[in-house]
Amino acid sequence: MITAKAKYVNLDHRISQCDIFHDIEIVEKITQKSDGIDVTFLSFPLVICLNQDCDLNSDARDKIPENQTNKNCRLLHLIVAPLYNFDTFKEGTHWGEIFDIGQRVKSTGTSETKIMNNEDPRYHYLSFENNKPFPDLIIDFKHFFTISTDYMYSNKNKRVCSISEIYREKISQRFANYISRIGLPD
Repeated sequence: MITAKAKYVNLDHRISQCDIFHDIEIVEKITQKSDGIDVTFLSFPLVICLNQDCDLNSDARDKIPENQTNKNCRLLHLIVAPLYNFDTFKEGTHWGEIFDIGQRVKSTGTSETKIMNNEDPRYHYLSFENNKPFPDLIIDFKHFFTISTDYMYSNKNKRVCSISEIYREKISQRFANYISRIGLPD
């Protein structure tokens, strides 16, 4: 089963939808103390950009100096989600020491199969052909964050690859469907 294909193209001039980056840090919290300010960071081994490619293209275009008069399409932040190793995710240890998930995915039965078939709306399973460049990965749409476009552009060299175009829209649609769901009382 192939649910994603890595694409290795030279897109140095801009970030694209479903680009995968390694070693990205975000600010977890800033605490004021009597002797100064304490800043705590979270570091993610892999993240995927979830913005629409048309928005990313417009943002890049509007960053070009000769287009400085048109700033209508500039993005302040990008939407990214951590990518977790699927085996670690199944064990419930994918967040490490950040917080205890404790929930394990049942390897026998429908839980793991539903997730691997992308039938659970909360998750998107990624299996790459020939396991290149990664082992099986998973996106948990409940865990996403925004990050400054300036930070991501200054870390373009940390881009590992991008998901091929034919798989990007499926990921984007599933993310949009998950975050736009209607919350019902218990």
